Amino acid sequence: MVGYIQILGAGECGLPLAYRLQRAGLPVTLIAARDATAVLNGTVTSTQVKFPATLDLEAAAGMGHWRSRAPEILGIRLTTVVDGRRVLGWTGFFTRPAQSVDQRTVFARWLTDYVEAGGDLEIAAPSLTELDRRAAEYDLTVVTRALGELADCFPDDPAWPVAKEPARRLAVFYLEGVAADPDNLGTYASLPGLGEVISYPGLTGAPGSERCCEILLIEALPGGPLDVFDPGDSPSDRLRRVVRLLGSQLPADLADRYREAELTDAGATLTGAVRPMVRRPVAMLPSGRAVLGGGDVVCRMDPAGAQGANSAAHCGDAYATAILARPAGPFDRSWMESVATPWLTGTAHPAARWTAAVLDPSAEMRQLMLAAQDDPVLADAFADSFARPADALLGSLRAVMPPADAGDDGSVHAGRR
Repeated sequence: MVGYIQILGAGECGLPLAYRLQRAGLPVTLIAARDATAVLNGTVTSTQVKFPATLDLEAAAGMGHWRSRAPEILGIRLTTVVDGRRVLGWTGFFTRPAQSVDQRTVFARWLTDYVEAGGDLEIAAPSLTELDRRAAEYDLTVVTRALGELADCFPDDPAWPVAKEPARRLAVFYLEGVAADPDNLGTYASLPGLGEVISYPGLTGAPGSERCCEILLIEALPGGPLDVFDPGDSPSDRLRRVVRLLGSQLPADLADRYREAELTDAGATLTGAVRPMVRRPVAMLPSGRAVLGGGDVVCRMDPAGAQGANSAAHCGDAYATAILARPAGPFDRSWMESVATPWLTGTAHPAARWTAAVLDPSAEMRQLMLAAQDDPVLADAFADSFARPADALLGSLRAVMPPADAGDDGSVHAGRR
């Protein structure tokens, strides 16, 4: 006899998990805060770049509807800007292209597919007390979205430092009218002491009527010159503000790409901040029942590292594989820990370390970024680290980096491969 499963949260982790279990014939209930129509007509939820391993997972599950339609992101055009001037720059290509599709588009399609296939969907936002009561009726509860009291049930992982504040203040824009990058690259502009400007092509719009766009993310150090966005501003005011900001902070050739930009729709901009955190994957509800956490509930990262959606997707895949391997359970705390640990150690934790390294690069990483300017192999390896942030982080880059020698001027030179 198979176990009855409920999943709280219909995002990058919860939706694919529910879809795979439902397709395999397991009794599963998905609890979402909004239905497909509300998701599609709402405000953008995030930025996201999905790398090949994630795209492969979606395709294998029958959920990769945009693989042949979304624009390909072939690599990264990295630029360091000081006082509006480019002081460092290189281009790194991915081994395989990445893609980005508006999560409103993705989740609306996935929710529709799930329901049309006979999936049990409830639109609700249960309190901690209500979820605890419901958990008694199911063999397994997976929590992929949690706020307030429920989130607090997942203890901080003592092996990780606790961030008291977000590292950046964020502003997101989905834009039309942006001049395309000539090489189909994403832009990563680092402004030391100020923050980052990140931009790349994507896809947005209602399923079946998608269109190309440019996705822009402003990562501002709190209180600095990039931190100019008021949550109370109207979308049009926010757009005018970001165009002026780019014009004042970026080299003219970069800023000019956005001068004719327009928002793709009324919900195409978002402001906020993300406080990174790493939690233990099992929570004990007030009744003493154990629930399994996944995705951002367990490992939440700033979007600058482009890791959140990928990590959550791999979590959903790992959990689905484990459940399908023993659908009758038991799904006790020991099982939960054993299922979550490989995802945490192999995917989530390396991604969190990589994101922290990108936001606050060490002297060693800065040296690598400088050397990549003269070594295209190193530049490609650095770009590919976004797609495969390994435990070693910089170790994988050292393997392709020839010994560096300091020049007479103190700069670092690396030979070409």
